[in-house]
Amino acid sequence: MAALQILPLPRLPRLVTDLKNEEVIFTIVDYLNSASSKSFSATSKSFHFIESRHCKTLRRYRRIRDFRNCPSADDGVISAAAEAYYVTLRSVDLSRSRLFTHAALSLLAAKCGGLVELDLSNATELRDAAAEAVAEARNLEKLWMGRCRLVSDIGVGCIAVGCKKLKLLSLKWCVTITYLGAGLLANKCTLLCALGPKSKSVFSRLKSKNGHLFWHIP
Repeated sequence: MAALQILPLPRLPRLVTDLKNEEVIFTIVDYLNSASSKSFSATSKSFHFIESRHCKTLRRYRRIRDFRNCPSADDGVISAAAEAYYVTLRSVDLSRSRLFTHAALSLLAAKCGGLVELDLSNATELRDAAAEAVAEARNLEKLWMGRCRLVSDIGVGCIAVGCKKLKLLSLKWCVTITYLGAGLLANKCTLLCALGPKSKSVFSRLKSKNGHLFWHIP
Protein backbone atom coordinates (compact mmCIF):
# COMPACT_ATOMS: atom_id res chain seq x y z
CA MET A 1 0.00 0.00 0.00
CA ALA A 2 1.47 3.28 -1.07
CA ALA A 3 2.18 5.80 1.64
CA LEU A 4 0.00 8.88 1.71
CA GLN A 5 1.73 11.93 0.34
CA ILE A 6 0.91 15.14 2.14
CA LEU A 7 0.91 18.02 -0.28
CA PRO A 8 1.76 21.53 0.95
CA LEU A 9 -1.06 24.01 1.06
CA PRO A 10 -1.01 26.61 -1.73
CA ARG A 11 0.63 29.83 -0.71
CA LEU A 12 -1.85 32.60 -0.14
CA PRO A 13 -1.13 35.99 -1.70
CA ARG A 14 0.15 38.61 0.72
CA LEU A 15 -2.74 41.03 0.55
CA VAL A 16 -1.14 43.88 2.41
CA THR A 17 2.05 43.89 0.36
CA ASP A 18 0.14 43.48 -2.89
CA LEU A 19 -2.05 46.49 -2.17
CA LYS A 20 0.42 49.32 -2.52
CA ASN A 21 -2.15 52.06 -1.94
CA GLU A 22 -2.73 52.25 1.79
CA GLU A 23 -5.60 54.67 1.08
CA VAL A 24 -7.71 51.68 0.03
CA ILE A 25 -6.76 49.66 3.11
CA PHE A 26 -7.46 52.61 5.42
CA THR A 27 -10.90 52.99 3.87
CA ILE A 28 -11.65 49.34 4.64
CA VAL A 29 -10.37 49.64 8.22
CA ASP A 30 -12.59 52.68 8.74
CA TYR A 31 -15.65 50.44 8.60
CA LEU A 32 -14.43 48.11 11.37
CA ASN A 33 -15.84 48.47 14.88
CA SER A 34 -13.62 48.27 17.96
CA ALA A 35 -13.80 44.47 18.33
CA SER A 36 -13.26 43.84 14.62
CA SER A 37 -10.36 46.27 14.59
CA LYS A 38 -8.62 44.33 17.38
CA SER A 39 -9.16 41.05 15.53
CA PHE A 40 -7.78 42.62 12.36
CA SER A 41 -4.68 43.83 14.22
CA ALA A 42 -4.08 40.41 15.81
CA THR A 43 -4.24 38.52 12.52
CA SER A 44 -0.63 39.11 11.52
CA LYS A 45 2.31 41.46 11.96
CA SER A 46 1.46 43.14 8.66
CA PHE A 47 -2.13 43.80 9.72
CA HIS A 48 -0.92 45.05 13.12
CA PHE A 49 1.38 47.50 11.34
CA ILE A 50 -1.47 48.71 9.14
CA GLU A 51 -3.76 49.22 12.14
CA SER A 52 -1.06 51.09 14.04
CA ARG A 53 -0.32 53.37 11.10
CA HIS A 54 -4.04 53.91 10.57
CA CYS A 55 -4.48 55.11 14.16
CA LYS A 56 -1.58 57.56 13.84
CA THR A 57 -2.89 59.13 10.66
CA LEU A 58 -6.62 58.95 11.39
CA ARG A 59 -6.90 62.51 12.65
CA ARG A 60 -5.30 63.91 9.49
CA TYR A 61 -7.30 61.72 7.12
CA ARG A 62 -10.56 62.74 8.72
CA ARG A 63 -9.95 66.27 7.51
CA ILE A 64 -7.93 65.77 4.32
CA ARG A 65 -8.29 62.96 1.80
CA ASP A 66 -5.27 62.97 -0.47
CA PHE A 67 -5.72 60.58 -3.40
CA ARG A 68 -2.57 61.68 -5.24
CA ASN A 69 -0.94 58.32 -4.49
CA CYS A 70 -4.08 56.45 -5.47
CA PRO A 71 -4.58 57.08 -9.21
CA SER A 72 -6.94 54.10 -9.40
CA ALA A 73 -9.44 55.74 -7.02
CA ASP A 74 -12.85 55.32 -8.63
CA ASP A 75 -16.38 56.28 -7.67
CA GLY A 76 -16.55 53.46 -5.12
CA VAL A 77 -13.42 54.53 -3.24
CA ILE A 78 -14.37 58.21 -3.22
CA SER A 79 -17.94 57.46 -2.17
CA ALA A 80 -16.67 55.28 0.69
CA ALA A 81 -14.43 58.12 1.87
CA ALA A 82 -17.35 60.56 1.71
CA GLU A 83 -19.56 58.22 3.73
CA ALA A 84 -16.86 57.62 6.34
CA TYR A 85 -15.66 61.21 6.79
CA TYR A 86 -18.66 63.34 5.86
CA VAL A 87 -18.67 65.14 9.21
CA THR A 88 -15.05 66.31 9.27
CA LEU A 89 -13.85 66.19 5.65
CA ARG A 90 -12.66 69.61 4.47
CA SER A 91 -10.18 68.99 1.66
CA VAL A 92 -9.99 66.45 -1.20
CA ASP A 93 -7.18 66.13 -3.74
CA LEU A 94 -8.02 64.14 -6.89
CA SER A 95 -5.39 65.72 -9.12
CA ARG A 96 -3.83 62.35 -10.04
CA SER A 97 -6.98 60.26 -10.13
CA ARG A 98 -8.57 59.40 -13.47
CA LEU A 99 -11.32 56.85 -12.89
CA PHE A 100 -13.93 58.89 -11.02
CA THR A 101 -17.01 60.47 -12.60
CA HIS A 102 -19.50 63.22 -11.84
CA ALA A 103 -21.51 60.72 -9.74
CA ALA A 104 -18.75 60.55 -7.09
CA LEU A 105 -18.42 64.34 -7.08
CA SER A 106 -22.16 64.73 -6.61
CA LEU A 107 -22.13 62.44 -3.57
CA LEU A 108 -19.02 64.14 -2.19
CA ALA A 109 -20.61 67.58 -2.46
CA ALA A 110 -23.95 66.45 -1.06
CA LYS A 111 -22.57 64.49 1.91
CA CYS A 112 -19.63 66.68 2.96
CA GLY A 113 -21.09 70.03 3.92
CA GLY A 114 -17.79 71.22 5.38
CA LEU A 115 -15.80 70.70 2.17
CA VAL A 116 -13.84 73.90 1.43
CA GLU A 117 -11.05 72.70 -0.91
CA LEU A 118 -11.27 70.47 -3.98
CA ASP A 119 -8.53 69.74 -6.52
CA LEU A 120 -9.73 68.26 -9.84
CA SER A 121 -6.66 69.24 -11.84
CA ASN A 122 -5.79 67.04 -14.84
CA ALA A 123 -9.26 65.45 -14.96
CA THR A 124 -9.36 65.85 -18.73
CA GLU A 125 -12.46 63.67 -19.17
CA LEU A 126 -14.73 65.68 -16.88
CA ARG A 127 -17.53 67.62 -18.54
CA ASP A 128 -20.20 70.12 -17.50
CA ALA A 129 -22.05 67.42 -15.54
CA ALA A 130 -19.06 67.25 -13.19
CA ALA A 131 -19.02 71.03 -12.79
CA GLU A 132 -22.74 70.93 -12.00
CA ALA A 133 -22.02 68.33 -9.30
CA VAL A 134 -19.26 70.49 -7.83
CA ALA A 135 -21.70 73.39 -7.65
CA GLU A 136 -23.57 71.49 -4.94
CA ALA A 137 -20.65 72.14 -2.55
CA ARG A 138 -22.02 75.41 -1.22
CA ASN A 139 -19.15 76.09 1.21
CA LEU A 140 -16.35 75.53 -1.29
CA GLU A 141 -13.65 78.21 -1.09
CA LYS A 142 -10.83 76.84 -3.24
CA LEU A 143 -11.23 74.88 -6.46
CA TRP A 144 -8.57 73.72 -8.91
CA MET A 145 -9.74 72.60 -12.37
CA GLY A 146 -6.57 72.96 -14.42
CA ARG A 147 -6.69 71.05 -17.73
CA CYS A 148 -10.40 70.25 -17.42
CA ARG A 149 -10.66 71.16 -21.09
CA LEU A 150 -14.14 69.77 -21.69
CA VAL A 151 -15.80 72.03 -19.12
CA SER A 152 -17.55 74.92 -20.88
CA ASP A 153 -19.28 78.16 -19.88
CA ILE A 154 -22.32 76.14 -18.83
CA GLY A 155 -20.35 74.24 -16.20
CA VAL A 156 -18.57 77.37 -14.99
CA GLY A 157 -21.94 79.11 -14.76
CA CYS A 158 -23.23 76.35 -12.47
CA ILE A 159 -20.18 76.77 -10.25
CA ALA A 160 -20.60 80.54 -10.19
CA VAL A 161 -24.22 80.23 -9.05
CA GLY A 162 -23.70 77.40 -6.55
CA CYS A 163 -20.28 78.18 -5.02
CA LYS A 164 -20.61 81.81 -4.02
CA LYS A 165 -17.98 81.50 -1.28
CA LEU A 166 -15.18 80.79 -3.77
CA LYS A 167 -12.02 82.75 -3.11
CA LEU A 168 -9.66 80.92 -5.46
CA LEU A 169 -10.41 79.16 -8.73
CA SER A 170 -7.83 77.75 -11.13
CA LEU A 171 -9.01 77.29 -14.71
CA LYS A 172 -5.62 76.93 -16.33
CA TRP A 173 -5.85 75.38 -19.81
CA CYS A 174 -9.66 75.37 -19.76
CA VAL A 175 -9.66 76.55 -23.35
CA THR A 176 -13.42 76.38 -23.91
CA ILE A 177 -14.21 79.04 -21.29
CA THR A 178 -15.18 82.37 -22.87
CA TYR A 179 -16.07 85.88 -21.69
CA LEU A 180 -19.52 84.57 -20.77
CA GLY A 181 -18.20 82.16 -18.15
CA ALA A 182 -15.67 84.66 -16.81
CA GLY A 183 -18.39 87.30 -16.55
CA LEU A 184 -20.63 84.98 -14.54
CA LEU A 185 -17.81 84.32 -12.12
CA ALA A 186 -17.14 88.03 -11.74
CA ASN A 187 -20.80 88.81 -11.04
CA LYS A 188 -21.73 85.87 -8.81
CA CYS A 189 -18.56 85.07 -6.84
CA THR A 190 -17.91 88.40 -5.15
CA LEU A 191 -15.25 86.94 -2.83
CA LEU A 192 -13.21 85.58 -5.72
CA CYS A 193 -9.81 87.23 -5.97
CA ALA A 194 -7.70 84.72 -7.92
CA LEU A 195 -8.28 82.60 -11.01
CA GLY A 196 -4.81 81.18 -11.30
CA PRO A 197 -1.24 82.46 -11.63
CA LYS A 198 -0.73 85.73 -13.47
CA SER A 199 0.44 85.24 -17.07
CA LYS A 200 -0.66 85.90 -20.65
CA SER A 201 -4.38 85.47 -21.07
CA VAL A 202 -7.07 85.54 -23.73
CA PHE A 203 -9.07 87.70 -21.33
CA SER A 204 -8.52 91.18 -20.07
CA ARG A 205 -8.52 91.75 -16.35
CA LEU A 206 -12.00 91.52 -14.90
CA LYS A 207 -13.22 93.43 -11.90
CA SER A 208 -15.68 91.80 -9.54
CA LYS A 209 -18.25 93.64 -7.48
CA ASN A 210 -16.01 93.78 -4.41
CA GLY A 211 -13.33 95.59 -6.36
CA HIS A 212 -10.70 92.81 -6.47
CA LEU A 213 -8.82 92.28 -9.71
CA PHE A 214 -8.35 88.71 -10.80
CA TRP A 215 -7.08 86.78 -13.78
CA HIS A 216 -8.38 83.95 -15.87
CA ILE A 217 -5.68 81.68 -17.27
CA PRO A 218 -6.82 79.22 -20.01
